[in-house]
Amino acid sequence: MNLLISSVVVGIPLIVLVFGIERVKPRPRDLMPVIVLTALAILGRVAAMPIPNFQPATALIILAGFFFGRHAGLLSGMLVALVSNIFMGQGPWTPWQMLTWGLVGYGAGLLGDRVSWAQPHEVEPREPEKNRYTKRRRIILLAVVIIYGVVASLLFGMIMDVQFFVAYIWESGWPGLVATWMMGLPMNVAHAASTCIFLVLTLIPWGKKFHRLKTKYGIRSI
Repeated sequence: MNLLISSVVVGIPLIVLVFGIERVKPRPRDLMPVIVLTALAILGRVAAMPIPNFQPATALIILAGFFFGRHAGLLSGMLVALVSNIFMGQGPWTPWQMLTWGLVGYGAGLLGDRVSWAQPHEVEPREPEKNRYTKRRRIILLAVVIIYGVVASLLFGMIMDVQFFVAYIWESGWPGLVATWMMGLPMNVAHAASTCIFLVLTLIPWGKKFHRLKTKYGIRSI
């Protein structure tokens, strides 16, 4: 019964969020980079399966949301959970992962709205080089996104621990929930560490390419 109730509770916001994506009506060109990042996240998660909770999926979902919009991050997060679990195992945890990873991507999109990669309106016409971030500003950008990634990874793990608690040891009460969080802490820290590492490796170099891609082909955030 707990599994059924939790699935319904999680499924309702998932349906609402999916209808939100439908209202945006993205063009095919707007979806292509998101599809590529999502495919890489799925492959990375499946390939890293032998290493417990050390995988690039969360970092790539954050990149999708940060550079291509909150609905792009939401869509990427939901698809990563749904498709990768075809190989890793579907279960009552799948809707929880879809919702939580989707919200991680959505939050990254909100962050991207406030910390933009380039700000053309600040550029003087005779100084086009100012259209790029200085090294210092990109370091600050990297730090902000990494902090978000670490916090989001830890919260993701804690929410999934709640799913385990609700599904299997609900009767133990608050002590059981605290014990579940404590037992899951090493795995959640590994998840946060992997997100940090992959963001450090990809955010700046991939960000430059994403910005040029959006400018050249008119790809808009969704």
